[in-house]
Amino acid sequence: MYNQPSPACPIERLPSPFYEAVLHLSQRFDAPVEVVVADAFASASTLSQRSHKAMGLNGHPMAISMNTLSLAPTAVGKGEIYREFFESPGDAGIDEPTHSTGITMDDLLLQDVSLSPLMSALAGHAKSVSIQLEDGFSFLHGPLMKPDVISKLPQAWSGPPSLKVGRHHGSKIAIDPCLAIGLRIQPELFYDFLRRDKSRSRHLGLWPRFLTFCHDPQRFPTTSAQVVSSSLMSHLPLMERLNTLLRSGGTSPEADDSPRKLLVMDIHAHAHLREIAYWVKGQLPTKFHDIQDAAGRAAENTLRLASNFHLVCHGEGPISREMIERAWAFVDWSLTQFRHVFVHALQPPPKPLKVKPMKPPKPPVHRQRLNADMQFMLECIAARNCHHPNGKVPQREVALLTGFSLMRFCKTLGWLITARFVDVEGSDENATVFILAPQYINAPY
Repeated sequence: MYNQPSPACPIERLPSPFYEAVLHLSQRFDAPVEVVVADAFASASTLSQRSHKAMGLNGHPMAISMNTLSLAPTAVGKGEIYREFFESPGDAGIDEPTHSTGITMDDLLLQDVSLSPLMSALAGHAKSVSIQLEDGFSFLHGPLMKPDVISKLPQAWSGPPSLKVGRHHGSKIAIDPCLAIGLRIQPELFYDFLRRDKSRSRHLGLWPRFLTFCHDPQRFPTTSAQVVSSSLMSHLPLMERLNTLLRSGGTSPEADDSPRKLLVMDIHAHAHLREIAYWVKGQLPTKFHDIQDAAGRAAENTLRLASNFHLVCHGEGPISREMIERAWAFVDWSLTQFRHVFVHALQPPPKPLKVKPMKPPKPPVHRQRLNADMQFMLECIAARNCHHPNGKVPQREVALLTGFSLMRFCKTLGWLITARFVDVEGSDENATVFILAPQYINAPY
């Protein structure tokens, strides 16, 4: 389905450091806000997943890793935004303290995207890794997209506390692993992949766990968000807070990390998130009938995003209701993007309509004959009414002029009277006929 209107990305719901960074970088590189928001979330998740988990609605700890799928055409600034968020702190204009651990963002990213390097990076206790690809097309055809691998990846987000993969050189066990994936792909390339994949990777549970950001103005025109810009806005406050998370996350990506700290919601945040989960569940057969798999993950993705907001903005204490509300605004919007990408984009384009000129329908044969008889009788009356007082022509004279049989004459005259073309005065031999409204008869009566 083409030309589906798309709601604007709700950047006004971003917490202050995210909001300022998104506006500043979007204007600086003339990049779509969807692209900037996706990378801001991906960078925060890469750092926060190392040190924290969140208590879910089911009473069990869950990873706060976020997966992002960013679709945008070429030459819109994806590369510049990617490098801005995933470069080392020194390159971003932030001075590193003297007690820096020496870890850079690049150390946390997995470069060789295959199963063996992934398990090597996650093997051990409480390890985390992030796959962030500036050009995610290669990921779609890589070894991690095999069905037997896709079925294991969700264990790094909400599955059992350990992930075990056996190989002919031995098995590797990852206990309490965390994995974040961020892909940046051109829309047409991703749509083509989905068609050939026949949505198998979606049904295996991979894509419903992603927050979807789609900037495809040709198919899904977006109403620009009304934002207030300021020259004082900068991305540096956000980068400083991310750098703080980077320094506090551990000493070395290779070493086993200490057990992650557990984030909890305050009573108001917990009640609001449970209300969201209840509402979404009730809307699955109706509003979300075509994206039930993604909507079913909405509550947990809201908690993941709220946890990242909380860590970047506050760093400690319980998660507030405000962060749940801000996160839900983006998860709800992401569901519309998911529908665009995984439902509307796969529908065939509408066929052009061929409008043929319509001819007025012809009346049946008996109606045509009746019209002709009525018109002929009306013309006979009009030809003689000037020879009689007040234009009243004797009925017997009209019968002679028309030459109709008695039944045909009575039927035709009756229709003329019914249609208010003529009227009759008198009776029997003295009956006269006069015209009420002289006009051409072109419709059946």
